[in-house]
Amino acid sequence: MNQQLYIYDCLTGKLRVSNRNFMSIGSGKQNVFKVRMNAEIGGTFALRNNVCRFFPHSRLPFYSINGNTIETDSLVKPNRLYLVVLSGGCFIIWFGNEDDLPDFCNYDPHCWYVYTPETGQWSDGAELPELLNDEHHYSQTALVTFEGLGQNAFRLQDMKEVADLMRNTTNTPRTLSSKYEEKGGFRCPSCLEYFRPDEALSIASHPSLKGDSILGEYAMARFTPTQFTQQGHPLDAMGEACEDYACPKCHYKLLPFYNQMTHHHVAIIGVPGSGKSLYLASLVHQMEREFPRDFGIPFRDANPEENAPLNTMRIRLFYSNTVEDFRDWSSYLKGKNRRKVYRRGMNDYLPTPFIYTFNRSTSAHSIILYNAEKEPTSKSSSLIEKDCLKAADAIFFIYDPTQDPAFRSILRDEMTPITKNISQQEQLLSDVEMHIRRTLNLPPGEKISTPLAIIVSKSDSWKHLLGPEPLRPAVRNGRIRTENIRLNSERIRDLIFHLSPQICTGAENISQNVRYFSVSSFGSAPKEWTDELLGGSYVAPESGKLNPTRVTEPVLWMLNSPDSGIF
Repeated sequence: MNQQLYIYDCLTGKLRVSNRNFMSIGSGKQNVFKVRMNAEIGGTFALRNNVCRFFPHSRLPFYSINGNTIETDSLVKPNRLYLVVLSGGCFIIWFGNEDDLPDFCNYDPHCWYVYTPETGQWSDGAELPELLNDEHHYSQTALVTFEGLGQNAFRLQDMKEVADLMRNTTNTPRTLSSKYEEKGGFRCPSCLEYFRPDEALSIASHPSLKGDSILGEYAMARFTPTQFTQQGHPLDAMGEACEDYACPKCHYKLLPFYNQMTHHHVAIIGVPGSGKSLYLASLVHQMEREFPRDFGIPFRDANPEENAPLNTMRIRLFYSNTVEDFRDWSSYLKGKNRRKVYRRGMNDYLPTPFIYTFNRSTSAHSIILYNAEKEPTSKSSSLIEKDCLKAADAIFFIYDPTQDPAFRSILRDEMTPITKNISQQEQLLSDVEMHIRRTLNLPPGEKISTPLAIIVSKSDSWKHLLGPEPLRPAVRNGRIRTENIRLNSERIRDLIFHLSPQICTGAENISQNVRYFSVSSFGSAPKEWTDELLGGSYVAPESGKLNPTRVTEPVLWMLNSPDSGIF
């Protein structure tokens, strides 16, 4: 099995993985392993013939591995834990097979302990800078470790620069992604504009304080708070404590504790009829079940009012009793994916954000899903909401093989029900690339690092083309199997490239981080039905109920990417 390199950043609690031949580490964006440290580039890992070595940057005089000061390159042996201190960075290296991976999920680098070998005594738990304030109380042989690390420990005397780096960044919320830090604020999920946390408006609580300058006379008033309760809640004009906040740009309500979360924006795109709405419904439904079952994580509806259309659709679809019920609700989201939003001095229609939250260890996260398709207008024939692409932490492209002429020629011979539509889906990928290059001023030949998932939908109609061997499980024993996801992706890509190579080349010309996924929102072979009342025909599961397969894997891959490293 292919061995991979894992880096756990002890200052942020994020785990990153890579199996490239050369992998740099440092604080700069260009690094494969971006960690918190005082060097833009700290060094490079070289992987050849399943042998891994670390080469420090020439400007760094020394570093520490497992308590030993090193001045040259080092061999990273398989299936061994290495505790490294480098230029203020503090991280753990592990190289080996995924099945033998240590349980990084139980690590808590927010609670550290000092052990004194001479006395055999442990200090009370505290954050590292606090412990280092009393470093003169400990001997030169003192060790320091954190919750979950077991018998492994760092030398206390190696950690001074690490503690200084942590002190200098204590005013930055741990959960802020670099995208928010660069802009100096947060991105509103509704208007997609940035704002600083101190600019957020409060929403009045007293029932008499209705009427907002943007949202209208029936909305509760938005205001800049000046008075607060002892608990820190703003007071409205009638002296009522207020708990809700709003974006200062569009005045839409924000999530509770929005400024203490890491937000993951997902732009879902695809041609009409590719199954975006069904995928959205299936994705949310399955995450609600699989997150608690596979990872012990509750997955919650964070915005019931705005999520109502999607929730209504998925509940009706998953608990329908007949194919007629399925037909009636399968297109329920049509016309409900967009809403009027005030921004940049005018009203605009933007994708509705469907927002859900979950906690992982001590960190809180939101997943914000957008159907980024829009109707063409006289001003533009584009089917993509480009501001959603700018906001996206991942792009999900729903590729429908039943609308591809090459696939259709095979599927039609096998008498599988297929859509009547034929679309040039590679044109949509070209549209995505055009928007990205214009937005980022990205020259030809350069690619973005944003994860791009090619979700090959309706797999119940075509998965037999992959051969008799089943795809590998993406999750086993509560862990995401990144190697299995990669191997599955290669098999799916080989099939698509054989039939429609322009899809693969189009995707891989956009991002350097592309994976291919086989997904079925139906979960079983569809059947073509005749509408006896309205005439015509439609495709639906034979039972009328959805039984999705593998729909959550793109999200798990995104959340386990080097920039997220949540799982």
